[in-house]
Amino acid sequence: MPIIDKEGNFLAVVGNIETISNSAAISDVMAQFANAEILGIIFPVHHDGRGYSLAKKLRCAGFNGKLRAIGPLIPDQFSDLIACGFDEIEISDEQSLRQPLAQWLAAKEISQHSFQNNNSSKISIFQSRRQKIAANRQLTSVRELP
Repeated sequence: MPIIDKEGNFLAVVGNIETISNSAAISDVMAQFANAEILGIIFPVHHDGRGYSLAKKLRCAGFNGKLRAIGPLIPDQFSDLIACGFDEIEISDEQSLRQPLAQWLAAKEISQHSFQNNNSSKISIFQSRRQKIAANRQLTSVRELP
């Protein structure tokens, strides 16, 4: 199974990984796996977003190990997975043939904004809109001066 890290490199499978369901309760996960080296969150389908929320909650709760998203994810999700706290994505061999590393890297570069505020360098779509509105207001007020 290919593993892609957040920089876009293929990794060899190393280390002990504990896996959990994307519907696991944060309190149970932290009680059982707070010191895990690598914690894999299983996505049963690509359109089930609970893994994103769980990753974000784990990071906010202080989980410092590596988080790996596991399942039939798609390249368009790469930036958002990283933004929510994932370090790695594991996909099937079959999927890596259909969607090679170049597609994952291209999708990561295309996404300029995220949908939520996070710790990444990308600004959220909401923040971008607010900046544009503020800039337009400044232009309008400058034009109205005598």
